[in-house]
Amino acid sequence: MKISIAKITVMDKVNFIFLLLIPLMMTACSQAPQEKTLAEELAEIRAKQIDFFQNATPKAFSAKAIDGSTINSEDYKGKYWVLFAYNNSYLTKSESYDMVAELKNTHQLYGEKIPMVAIIDGFCDNDAQLKKQVDSAKFSFPQIDNTQAPNKNKKVEHNIFCTPAKIIIDPNGKVVYNGCGGKTEKFDLMLAALIKQEKL
Repeated sequence: MKISIAKITVMDKVNFIFLLLIPLMMTACSQAPQEKTLAEELAEIRAKQIDFFQNATPKAFSAKAIDGSTINSEDYKGKYWVLFAYNNSYLTKSESYDMVAELKNTHQLYGEKIPMVAIIDGFCDNDAQLKKQVDSAKFSFPQIDNTQAPNKNKKVEHNIFCTPAKIIIDPNGKVVYNGCGGKTEKFDLMLAALIKQEKL
């Protein structure tokens, strides 16, 4: 009889402890991270991106250029400036398009009055090769390596999907022009008009 009572007593203790643990387990489960919906994940991505769409006011960014200089968009406040964004494949001339020659010509014509910066997107797991291509291009304005690789993330998260993109940002930080593709005559005309109008 004594053994039976002892067994009941032990079981009662086990049950009592288990009952005490239930609220703790429920609290732990309620604090576990819940899976995000696709809409929530997309919203987070958009919140991190710098908006360079027409009429947007992009948030400030800072990144190191391939030449070692640091580019800070805040430095261009109060003036017009140009942002180019292109895929690294455009560093190689094709049969129909020579982007390097075009950007160099644009900078030669307007770069003295309007600051210019380029962001290089795409995939590249060989930084030395990319630097060699950029050095060979002999650009006279900074190039930010924004390419990705397995162990390499973007430096500038943005929403530019068309390449090469040509963007003009006004003294108030607003995008007043966003064009895509090569040989955009409207872009050059707008730069010429700004220099004439603003007497930059």
